[in-house]
Amino acid sequence: MLPLSGIKVIDMAQMYLGPGAAVYLADQGAEVVKVEPLQGDTMRALASTPYLGMHGFSKSFLAVNRNKRSIAVDVRDREGQEIVHRLAKWADVLILNFRPGAEGRVRMDYDTLAALNPRLIYASVSAFGREGPEAALPGYDIVIQARSGILSVRRDSSGAPVPSAIMMTDMSGCMDLAYAIMVALWDRERTGQGQRVDVSLLQVGLALQMQQLVWTENDTSPLSGQRPNALYSSCYRCADEQWISVVVLENRQWKGLCHVLELEHLQDHPEFASNVLREQMAQELYEILEALFRTRPLAEWLEQLKREGVPCSAVAERNDLPSDPQIAANGMFWEDDHPVAGRTKMVSPPFDLSNSRREHRLRRPTPTLGEHTSEVLSELGYDGVAISNLYEGHIVK
Repeated sequence: MLPLSGIKVIDMAQMYLGPGAAVYLADQGAEVVKVEPLQGDTMRALASTPYLGMHGFSKSFLAVNRNKRSIAVDVRDREGQEIVHRLAKWADVLILNFRPGAEGRVRMDYDTLAALNPRLIYASVSAFGREGPEAALPGYDIVIQARSGILSVRRDSSGAPVPSAIMMTDMSGCMDLAYAIMVALWDRERTGQGQRVDVSLLQVGLALQMQQLVWTENDTSPLSGQRPNALYSSCYRCADEQWISVVVLENRQWKGLCHVLELEHLQDHPEFASNVLREQMAQELYEILEALFRTRPLAEWLEQLKREGVPCSAVAERNDLPSDPQIAANGMFWEDDHPVAGRTKMVSPPFDLSNSRREHRLRRPTPTLGEHTSEVLSELGYDGVAISNLYEGHIVK
C-alpha cells in the first residue's frame, strides 16, 4: 500500500503544472483519472520525435502523465458535463486549469461541483491569479519568468535577458500544487469539508525568489542576485575544456579555495574578509579565478576542492545523467517498458518515504488518448448501451 492509496483524483488540466501535480499524487498511490478533450491534451501534440507524435505522445507528456488512466470527453456537451459530474461525486480531488470564468460556462465551477460533493478538493491553476485586470489572460512559463522578475537577473553581455531552458514556474508549481492539495486534504480530515485551492504561475515565480524579494526600511542595498557573484553564480573553463561550478559562501570555504588555487595571500586580505566583501569584489575575483582554472584539467580541480570541503561540481551534460553513479545509487530515475515508446527512463519522485520506498515504481504506463474511457464509464454506472450511445454521439472517444 502506497501512502495515497484510496485517494481519487480527476486531472482535467493540460500542459505541465496541473498534470505534474496529479502525477506526484499518482506516484504515491492515488487513483488518477485524466479527463482529456477529444483531441487530447495539448501536450500530446508537442511531440519531441516523429515516432512519438505519430502515436499521440511527447516526451513531456510521458513524464507528467504516468500512473494515470485516460478518458476522452467533450465537456462542452451537456452529456459530457454529466460524466464529469459523476466523477466529481466519486473523487476526492479535482485539478483543472481553465481560465477564470470558463469553468462556469461548462458547469464545472467550484460552487456547482461542491454542491455535488462537499468533500471535494477543487484545485484551480491559473497564469496570473484569480483576481485583477489580467486574471483571464493566458500565460506560459517564459512569460511568467519575465513578469515575476526572474528574467531580469540573467542577462548576456549585451544586456539581453536570458530565459531559462528549465520551466521553473511550471515544474516547481507541480510540487506547490501537490503540497497545497495535501494541506487541503489534511484540513478535510479535521473539518469534513472540502475547499477550493488556487495556485498561479505568477505566485510560484515570486515564491521561487522568496529569499531574494525582501525589502527593509533601513537597508537600501540591491536585492540579492542583482549583481554577479564570482563565487556563486559563475562557472569556469578548465584546461581540458570542461567546466566547473564552485560555490564559496563561508570563510572556511574561502580558505580552502585559496589553498587549492595557491592564493594564500588573499586568505586574510581585508578586501576579501567576508562574503559581502567578496561579492563587492566580484569582477576582480572572476578575472583571477578564470585565469587559474584554465591551467589544469577538471578532474584535478574537483579532487583537490572536494578534499578541502569546497562545494563544487562538473557542469554535467544531461545525456550523461542516467549513468551518473551518485544518481543511480539513489534511484533518481525510473526505467520501464512502455508499450508504445519502448524502454523509457524518466525522473522518479523527488523524495523517498522509508515505509514505502520498495513499492515506488511505475505502476501504470502513460496512457494513450481515451485508453480507459469504457472502463471508467462502466465504473461510474453507465451500462453498455449508454456507453455505445456516448461513442456514437461523439461525446467520448
